[in-house]
Amino acid sequence: MGLSTHATHATPALHPTRSTLSVAATMVLLTLCLASPALADPLPTAASAVSPAATAPVAVAPVALARMTMRISGPTGAVSPGAHVIGVRLMADGAYVRDAPVRVERWAASGWEYVGRMITDAEGLARQPFGFASTTRVRALYEGSATRTTGISPEVGVRIADFRQQAVRIASQQAGKPYRYGSVGPDSFDCSGLVTYAFARAGKTLPRTSQDMLRATQRIANDAKQPGDLVFTHTAGRVGHVGIYAGDGRFWVAPRSGDVVKLQRIYTTSYVVGRVG
Repeated sequence: MGLSTHATHATPALHPTRSTLSVAATMVLLTLCLASPALADPLPTAASAVSPAATAPVAVAPVALARMTMRISGPTGAVSPGAHVIGVRLMADGAYVRDAPVRVERWAASGWEYVGRMITDAEGLARQPFGFASTTRVRALYEGSATRTTGISPEVGVRIADFRQQAVRIASQQAGKPYRYGSVGPDSFDCSGLVTYAFARAGKTLPRTSQDMLRATQRIANDAKQPGDLVFTHTAGRVGHVGIYAGDGRFWVAPRSGDVVKLQRIYTTSYVVGRVG
């Protein structure tokens, strides 16, 4: 019998078709798009990522400077022309400042002018003599630093006595010394001896007798007299006594035997006034 031959149909191999690949690629791209951020909002650039506030200048707090204070001192009362000590104390926020340069100035017709320079010690103190020929105002100046403010002291007056004022002061220093006729000091005086002594110490030479003094001075109205003028009492037109006017109606005199040099009220209206030039 003949064998029947049956056609064998093999199962076809699974090979992807073009259409299958297209579908798969589409699915992958869709998945990636869903997982990625939207392209409509791009990442900021380096320039746009910096905040405007970050580029603005940073404000720096100012450094607080120590506040300077100064005190100044000078001679008291009227003094003779010459060198006199000026003292200054310098402090910063209440603490002494050492090794600091201090400028001393005096007032002149053109304004404040330089007199000299001092350096403070460990206690903020500086003291130094400066020459003065006339009455003036004085102040001290600290010019400041990177950590301290400037400082200016209050003003202090330096009062220089002229020779007439000096004569008054010198006469006052003889108070209590005895009267002795013909004596010109320094331990005793007669009236004209006291006057010549006081003015000689103040730098002025006068004649020895009261009559000659009157002739050597400038006549001043009685109501215009100033300290340092000479007061000549007289009787019957003749000078009998002389003293140095001190102000307030009084004068320094060596009155008479048995008395002493003293400040006495002008006891008569019979007097004339002479000014030493």
